[in-house]
Amino acid sequence: MCLFSVTSVTIMLIGLFFANHEVEELFDARLAQQARLLLTLSSNIEKLDSNVSAISPLLIDEANTDLSVGHKYESKIFYQIWHADKLKIASDSMLLLQQKSDIYGYGNAVADHYQWRTFTLNQVKGNLKVVVAERSDVRDEIVEQIVFQTLFPEILAWPILALLVWAAIGFGLQPLQQLAQRIQTMTPSRLQPIELSYATEELLPVKNALNGLLVEIDSLMDREKRWIADAAHELRTPLSILRVHAENAASAETDEERNQSLMQLTLGVDRSTRIVSQLLALARLEHQKTVIKTEADVLAVSRSMIAGILPLAWKKNIEISLEVDDRKSWNCYVEPNHIEILLQNLISNAIKFSPEKSLIRVVWSQSVNQLELTVIDIGKGVNKEEKQRLSERFFRSGEVDGAGLGLSIVKNIVDKYEGFLSFEDTLPHGLTVRVALPVLVIN
Repeated sequence: MCLFSVTSVTIMLIGLFFANHEVEELFDARLAQQARLLLTLSSNIEKLDSNVSAISPLLIDEANTDLSVGHKYESKIFYQIWHADKLKIASDSMLLLQQKSDIYGYGNAVADHYQWRTFTLNQVKGNLKVVVAERSDVRDEIVEQIVFQTLFPEILAWPILALLVWAAIGFGLQPLQQLAQRIQTMTPSRLQPIELSYATEELLPVKNALNGLLVEIDSLMDREKRWIADAAHELRTPLSILRVHAENAASAETDEERNQSLMQLTLGVDRSTRIVSQLLALARLEHQKTVIKTEADVLAVSRSMIAGILPLAWKKNIEISLEVDDRKSWNCYVEPNHIEILLQNLISNAIKFSPEKSLIRVVWSQSVNQLELTVIDIGKGVNKEEKQRLSERFFRSGEVDGAGLGLSIVKNIVDKYEGFLSFEDTLPHGLTVRVALPVLVIN
């Protein structure tokens, strides 16, 4: 409002200055026009009676003039007509003393204690001179009246316009104030979408963007809470078991008992490490919004991953075979880390459920826009009800050690690629896991 007021007053003052200047110009133009008219009408002034002119000038009597006919902005004009430096005709007996005696055109003069605006015009060929004058105070008063009445509607409209602008701004900012109030009432534990009774077209994108941000923050906080709860749930039991093994090792009476307790302690530490690693992998996947696809050699990643997990399989005399068509190109736009996580979780899960001296088959196949990974084991398999829950978090089939997070991590990766995950029976027994990823294969 302050800026509006300052701008309006500035524009008004500028308008006042230019209006005053233009009216003054019009009055000066009228003076010049009257002087030219008098000069034209006085072209035969030399024919006047020489005796009259010698004694005194001819005074034009305006006493009998009807002053009721005219206009309030009409100003009294004083004029003199000179011939051969002799005053021939005058509108008044007043002595007009010009500030400069030889001035021609516009000038200023003093008479009867008043300032006068003058215009002097000489005949081009001849001895005639016409002087026309107006009182400056009367002239200024008329100028002020004209300018004031011209700007009066604007002066009157300014406070009304200011009030309307203030009301319009207040009405327009009301949804923004309501939005600010809604945000102030929010707490981190209560992040709900913002609803406004009325939202302008300009405010709708802001509201929608804030609601989208609030949904993402709420989802992020839910994931954080879930991850903390998952970590606490999964680490509570292993840590308790580690404590028991540590106490047994400390209180063991023989070396054999102590070694047995330390071995169990080592196994517990390994299990806790796997749980922490899986929880961290799951947290990273859930926080990752988009898949950063880069060119990677899936076959090379698979061979490296299988070579790293072989020692775990050898403990149960399990063989792992990689079945792939070497003649094809396996360069694809994927995230190599995701391929490693898929293989690690699927193969380690198959090792847990496979009997000793068995075979786990890892099969890669491809089409133009899709990769398919199949992991086949000959374990005891799962029933139909368990298949529907295999990708649930913390679901474990049977009594095999684990956190129940491996297949949940696999499902998370598949969902990010908008792929497909399925579980099938291996004949005569076992489980087959198929993962289809819609990615571009580079030939």
